Amino acid sequence: MKMAKIIYLLLFIVSLNAYDLSLRESFDNVLLHNDGLKASALNIDKARKLKTATNMLYLPNIDIVGNYTYISDHMKLDINIPIPMPNMSINHSLHISTNNLAYGVVSIMYPLFTGGKRIAASNIADLNIDDSNFLFQLKKIDLFETLVKNYYGLILNIEILKTLIDVENGHKIHLDNAIELEKNGQIARLERLNAQVAYDRARSKTLEAKDSLQVALLSFKTILQNENITKNVEVGDDGITNLNLTSSLQISQKELNDISYYKKRVLDSYPMLKSIEVKKLQAKELSNIEFATFLPTIGLYGGYVFKDNNILLNKMIPNWNVGVIARFSLLSNTGRIFRYQASQIAQNEANYLYSQAKQDISLLTEKTYKEVLFAKESYHNLSSSLEFAKENLKLQEEAFKNGMNDSTKVSDARNALSGVIIELKNAEYRYIVALAKLSALSNDIDSFYTFY
Repeated sequence: MKMAKIIYLLLFIVSLNAYDLSLRESFDNVLLHNDGLKASALNIDKARKLKTATNMLYLPNIDIVGNYTYISDHMKLDINIPIPMPNMSINHSLHISTNNLAYGVVSIMYPLFTGGKRIAASNIADLNIDDSNFLFQLKKIDLFETLVKNYYGLILNIEILKTLIDVENGHKIHLDNAIELEKNGQIARLERLNAQVAYDRARSKTLEAKDSLQVALLSFKTILQNENITKNVEVGDDGITNLNLTSSLQISQKELNDISYYKKRVLDSYPMLKSIEVKKLQAKELSNIEFATFLPTIGLYGGYVFKDNNILLNKMIPNWNVGVIARFSLLSNTGRIFRYQASQIAQNEANYLYSQAKQDISLLTEKTYKEVLFAKESYHNLSSSLEFAKENLKLQEEAFKNGMNDSTKVSDARNALSGVIIELKNAEYRYIVALAKLSALSNDIDSFYTFY
């Protein structure tokens, strides 16, 4: 007895030093440590850099070209000047270059009109930033859903383990009573064996519950990704050690808004739907780029030549030049007609995908809404069954002690009670998970916290 008190005192001291962790604190940890979310944030930065790159399309291209050539013979100009005398002329060779030819050119090209390619590219870059933000939001709410499943799943497994331990202890007490009654000759040996079988089965279920709790704890540690909190957390005799999950597994008394509220909010703000809408706009801009291949390209150009003017050949080359250039392709081997037609098909495809996504997300919202209501209703319906199961177990135990009942009915009554308790816990878990999903679909995680 003293040893039991010492163990209880030690467990109490350990529980005082355990880390308290709410769902909100858990989610803050996930946002801080999750590598997938960090990758999504970097994707936003990458999209912004690419947007800056498209802004450079409005600047001129400036190139510097250097050229050095060695030729085997000097370039020369032979001059033959006839003179007014019979069969006489003056011949002269003029060297206009050396063996070494070198020059540098600075060329500038500024497009004035590209058929709208630059505008479309800039719009696509802006849409890529929006899409990256939507995907970041989607990753965030997906992590929230996963965390809720793991956080409350861990609580559920702890509650189930505690329930099955209580059942095991109840069967142990019943077995001890059966042993005493058998010694006194009040019950047959078969009744005592029946109690032993019920106890062994209860113990087996307790061990299975501990295994399930191990898996649930591992899943929670994986999503949390913070060893400072979970390093010393292990499965104990009746739960987990060194960690107190302070958010409770219960049905909220707060009522949901009308289904139309959630449908409207989902259609207005769900990130996946917004991402598909962005894809639709991008398809339109890509079609504009393909159409621009049928239009002329107009630009200004200019250049300045750096050269050695001591060489006669270089003196013949102008120092600078400017002009306007226009290019219009009459026939192209890029298949631009078919590429443009494909871009039009892509627009229609994106429109259909967006329309289908709206229908699917509306259906999912309604389904999730009903799951919340059904889980809450199931919980309330099971409440009366709980009272009945408790009272039935009490009566069956009393009847067994007085020799008016057999061991099987007591075991069945205790198992029925544990089954109702576990069903209630599962209903609470389904309610919370569905409520979290509804909040995620609405892209309003904070609304979940208002229910608790």
